[in-house]
Amino acid sequence: MPHRRPIGIASEQIHIMGSDLVGRYIAHTLASCLSIPPVRYLIHRYNLFAKWGEVGRELTLYRGNEKIVNRRVIGERIYRWDPAKDPVPEGGFIDNLIMTVPASSAVAAFSPIRHRLDQRSTICLIQEGLGAAEALIDAYFPDEGTRPIFLLGHFSTTLGFAGHHYEVAEIQPRRLYLTLYMPSGGKGMQRIVKRHPPVERTGRAMNFIRLLTAIPGLNATGHPNGDWFRYKLPNLAFHAVGEPLTALMGCTYDKLPYNAYARHLMDTLVSEICDVVARLPETRFIDKFQRLGLGQTLHKDVLKKIKLQNTADSKMRNAICRGRDNDIDFLTGYFVKRGREVGVKVPTLESIMWAIKAKRLAHADKQLGYIPFEEKGEQPLEEDFVD
Repeated sequence: MPHRRPIGIASEQIHIMGSDLVGRYIAHTLASCLSIPPVRYLIHRYNLFAKWGEVGRELTLYRGNEKIVNRRVIGERIYRWDPAKDPVPEGGFIDNLIMTVPASSAVAAFSPIRHRLDQRSTICLIQEGLGAAEALIDAYFPDEGTRPIFLLGHFSTTLGFAGHHYEVAEIQPRRLYLTLYMPSGGKGMQRIVKRHPPVERTGRAMNFIRLLTAIPGLNATGHPNGDWFRYKLPNLAFHAVGEPLTALMGCTYDKLPYNAYARHLMDTLVSEICDVVARLPETRFIDKFQRLGLGQTLHKDVLKKIKLQNTADSKMRNAICRGRDNDIDFLTGYFVKRGREVGVKVPTLESIMWAIKAKRLAHADKQLGYIPFEEKGEQPLEEDFVD
């Protein structure tokens, strides 16, 4: 049964959900800090939990020629809780949670631990896309009175694969940018920046931010929402443009800059992103951000990031080829959604988003051995992509 910590008492216990490179790196870094409890690493799949035991229940970080092994990590196998079969839920209360799972997987991944969080919890989302907070709130926390506090993180350190699943290589250390999540006013409405969570609960969010900023090696910093978005935008735009284009063209990143038609699409997509960004209420009063959104900086940033990928394959192309879900709703689709909120039309972004959805469905059905034929006049449902 989850323990009942009194409201108002800050906890330094941190749980991490995410077995990707970022999740491993953050777990290793937190585990290296002896002033906080050992980090608890949440593991969904049986094979990954078995692998955790095989490697000695440790995380390994490679930094240059240095190999750093850390065993101050508690691996925790999590299961989907069925109240009908087991009236007493497994696992303790989660005070502070860091999620690095892909945004498209957040709702499903969160299900087994939903009963372990409430209004006393703080959840930090560190993902390439944006919009997972809204998806989690819609799915699990419609009541603001029992809703956890959400933080957003942008992780800029460059990481690489090492040996096995619980190893990670640090290529170039940078920063973890943090901000308090601010909800929107809703579909079709002007985005309303309001105070959330309530004043009496913002202190706990600040405690978590202060805790993370004090961790040696994490290089975490807290920022106002608008400033944070300015740091996030170049990487978000790169993924929103580069990933779907490589998936649609069936190519690696290095082919995009030298294809005239792809370059035209890239420029059009970035221009539409700039149009949306210029109208966002949380950024319109930041002069530097206005220059970034309306000038050529974002075009150059996106092109530079695409060229730096060289012959790398994109996550979206890889996922679609396997018929799996991808982050299109939280990358390209994020700007489509925000464009609707502020009244900006983004026809190219929207077309690319629908094309990715169609291609993913075609690949999934092909793997099942058939190709669907849609009746004439049938239209895709808006609910399929709106968070």
